Amino acid sequence: MINEELQEVLSELINIAFGSATATIADLFDNFATLHIPDISFIALADLDQFILKDFNYQEIYTSTQQFKGRFQGEIVFAMDKDSAQNMQRIIFAEDDPELDGLQNVDELKQSILEIANILGSSCIGKLAELLSTNVTFAPPSIEFSQNLIKDSDNMAYNHVIVISTVLDFKDMEFLGKLFIMFTDEMFAWLEAALEEYMDNL
Repeated sequence: MINEELQEVLSELINIAFGSATATIADLFDNFATLHIPDISFIALADLDQFILKDFNYQEIYTSTQQFKGRFQGEIVFAMDKDSAQNMQRIIFAEDDPELDGLQNVDELKQSILEIANILGSSCIGKLAELLSTNVTFAPPSIEFSQNLIKDSDNMAYNHVIVISTVLDFKDMEFLGKLFIMFTDEMFAWLEAALEEYMDNL
């Protein structure tokens, strides 16, 4: 586990990265947006479903996944519940009716979720990599709607998870989203060393 001082450094770097994502998302929806300061947690992979799904009342959620590669590598997962997805659709199609029920076009909705996930993921990981003096590339993302985030944790290479929880506000509508980044032991050790070097160079 990263010590408290390095956690503070990582949180600050993630806050910097998320700041640049807010304007991009606002432009995407042609609407003013406020991205709350993210809350950062470090958990074990085995605890991920319980940790994430409790905030979504254990309902099915939209989950996008995307690998990033380079000297710094792992997998990004973005989770959004159905209520947030419906709010997103109202923003996209300028539908102000609070009684609007159901998703009018699931394919378009999934594309929008993927776009937001890509902005948050690339901003967070891309900027983090830049600040830590390395580069990453991203594989194409995928998305599904289910109640399981991690289907076979016993056979996954990842052992460490950083969970980034945030709320994106559009006037009176909110999107609750959770971005989590999964690492192998090797990458977690690299991240610790890179954060220590960054702190030494301040």
